[in-house]
Formats: sequence, C-alpha cells, structure tokens
Amino acid sequence: MRVPRIILQFLGRRNDKPKQLPQWRVCLWSFLGTFIGICILAILFHYSYYFHIQLHYPTILSSWGAAAVLFYGTPEAPMTQPRAVFFGNLISSFIGVAITKLFLEINTPEDAFEHVQWIAAASSVSISLVLMQVTKTVHPPGGAVAISCMTQDNLKRLGWQYMGFVMLSATLMTAWALIINNIERQYPIFWWTPVYRPHPDPQEAPDQDTASTTVGTDDILPVVDALPKNALNDSERDAYNIIRQKVQAAANTQ
Repeated sequence: MRVPRIILQFLGRRNDKPKQLPQWRVCLWSFLGTFIGICILAILFHYSYYFHIQLHYPTILSSWGAAAVLFYGTPEAPMTQPRAVFFGNLISSFIGVAITKLFLEINTPEDAFEHVQWIAAASSVSISLVLMQVTKTVHPPGGAVAISCMTQDNLKRLGWQYMGFVMLSATLMTAWALIINNIERQYPIFWWTPVYRPHPDPQEAPDQDTASTTVGTDDILPVVDALPKNALNDSERDAYNIIRQKVQAAANTQ
C-alpha cells in the first residue's frame, strides 16, 4: 500500500528540496514552533491531574528552552535530528538519575548531599557527553537534562520516573516539530543515518586519472532535478529516487 505523499512530507520525506524562505518567514515559523511547543508541555504537565498531582511532575524542564531553539530554529542541524534527540535525552536522564542515586542512597545522607553535589553534577554531565559522543547522538540540552535531576528537589524526588518525564517531553516536542517544520521547511533531514556528500578541497587539483574516472552526483543528477515537478509520474519518480540513492552511495565510496 502506497503511503500518501502528505504523510511522507510530515515525516521529512520530500522529493524536492524546500524553497529558500525569506528571513521574516523563517522567524515566523520559529516563533510559532517555539511558542506552541513550550505551551504544549506546560499545559499538559500543569493541568493534568495524573502528571501534576499524582506523579508531581514539574510544569516544564528548563532544558526544553534550549531544545526548542534547536527544534524550531535550526531543524536541519545534526544535533536536532530524532536519533540525537531521543538517545541523547535517554542517555542523559539515565546517567543523571543513576549518579544521583549513587550519591544519595549509597554514600551520602540527604542533608549532606549538597556537599557532594558538585562532583555528582560534573560526573553526570561529562559521562553523558562521552556516551553521546560514542553513540553519535550528541544533543546539547542533554547536559541540562543530566544535571537538573540532582539540582532541583522536585526533580530529585522523581527518581527513575524522571526518565519517563524526559522521554515523554522529547516525544511531544519531536511530534510538534514534524508538523510545524514540514509546512514550508523540512524536518528531519534524516531519522537514523546521516547522508554526507563529499566536498573536495578546491585548493587540491585532482590528477587527470582521478578526474577522468570519478563521477560525482553533481554531473549526473541535475539534469533530472531540473525537470518540472509534473514531468515524471509517481513510478518514474520512485525509480529515479532509487537510482539517485545508488549514485550518491557510489560517489561516497570513491
């Protein structure tokens, strides 16, 4: 069954690149995305009886201010893509809670925690960063996620529930980003594997043998890209996209 094109568009799958927007429209979409995204989290966690009264979740986590800048201001950045968002927050929240419990439940009484809070905070952020680097999921707000659960009493009391709070917030922010950023822009650029295109150094002149045998995507693909949008039917466009991916993969391996 063919997935409707409008659904693919709101998953970041486009056959053509979004048009270059004037600066005022970029700012408009960034404002709307950030304003509504923060409102969604604040309204949910403040007015929900289950989250606010029973689970005692805070209204909003401060790290989502930084995340909103990435989501709606720079949706094309590698650190904003879903892989970095989900795994960066998952790693950071896990490390933050684990280290907090290590210092609280094993070595340090509650009333003395503030005396070792500095080493706990430094350890949680640094370990989270290294793990994000190893897994290629660096997400800057993850540093705030790792440190918040040990510096704010209302978050410290959540324990392992803090991870659920963080991941639910990340899911909601990502879902809203898929809607607002795909109206005139594109998000995500990739879901799991980034697509890198080689950029040769212009100061290095290729030798004649390499120049004669190396075929780049820029030599083959622009001819079809320049065709009007309706020049190819759906089956022809799908076939072209398959060929395009293979050409790009061949160019990247050269």
